[in-house]
Amino acid sequence: MATYPLRISRRRQECDDTASLWLDVPKDLTSAFSYRPGQFLTVEAEIDAARVTRQYSLSSTPGKESGLRITVKRIEGGRVSGWLVDRVKEGDLVEVQVPRGRFFKELDQPHHAILLAAGSGIAPILPIGRWLLECGQGHRVTFVYGSRIPDAVILGDELAELVASHPETCTAEHLMSRADEGWSGTRGRINRAYIEGRFAVWESSSALPIVVYMCGPEGFMDTAESTFQTLGIPLEQIHRESFDMVLSDDDGEPGLTVTGTTDPGEEGTTSRIVAVVGGEEYEADWEEGEDILSALIRAKADVPYSCQEGTCSSCIAKLTEGRVEVRPGVLRSMRQSDLDEGLTLACLSRPRTRNIRIDFDEI
Repeated sequence: MATYPLRISRRRQECDDTASLWLDVPKDLTSAFSYRPGQFLTVEAEIDAARVTRQYSLSSTPGKESGLRITVKRIEGGRVSGWLVDRVKEGDLVEVQVPRGRFFKELDQPHHAILLAAGSGIAPILPIGRWLLECGQGHRVTFVYGSRIPDAVILGDELAELVASHPETCTAEHLMSRADEGWSGTRGRINRAYIEGRFAVWESSSALPIVVYMCGPEGFMDTAESTFQTLGIPLEQIHRESFDMVLSDDDGEPGLTVTGTTDPGEEGTTSRIVAVVGGEEYEADWEEGEDILSALIRAKADVPYSCQEGTCSSCIAKLTEGRVEVRPGVLRSMRQSDLDEGLTLACLSRPRTRNIRIDFDEI
């Protein structure tokens, strides 16, 4: 997919291994770079003579600040995260794709949002909370943020300011897993015991229905999701975002079906795939056994993608014509309700009708 060189206008070191980078958006690209809370940018960089792409959540809030901001934590062996945290400076140009992702969806009525974050997972969680508090719909927000030590808290000053400016509708709970004796707050992790111990307090603090958003390591989210379901929160009210998920499903397991929103298509051997990207149409012939994304890449279609294994969700798109079979591992990053809306990941989907039309713009 097309990339755009955006200039770093400001950088701030959040802690030893994490930095926030502000990117200026030229006026003629303002529409292309409009975004929703919780979306991410795909960053492309040439490192050690290899072209590498990675996804980073936007930690800025739409309409609340100029430009875009990503908050990046250096990970061990991370070529792009290390480059962004240690080498990129103000004034540098960084190649990025337009924002993508469907982590956050607008709520149709006031909710009590429980927002869970671990480490750098606060990056998309903070703007979601700010958006809910300031959209004027009467939401209540509870942040639950787990860190190793106080010095490792990311965007902590902004979180504190947000709570202070909304004292009646916003609270924040910090947990430290490795804090020394100087820490007087809660110790431990956001685990099953903690959620079960606090749930009655969260539930009694508001009569509003609960919705959950979480971002962090996969194990943390698996535990939280399971616990909230046990406590009676429906799965469709639990949303998660992660960029380190590795598919563990067996490709031989029965797939899930996604049907085109305007035309279910005609059964038979697939002859044509049409993809809509940036208002342009691309066509590809399908070869037996390949996924939709591979066919489009082979046809040199300018489609968004990165990992090609269901991890990054860059290739999320809406199926408008035809029927596809998607690997069951897609439910690690999407919900059945998303599939029911015609959404799928192109890298995990194989066509099952003569013609397929898939739209990467309608997400």
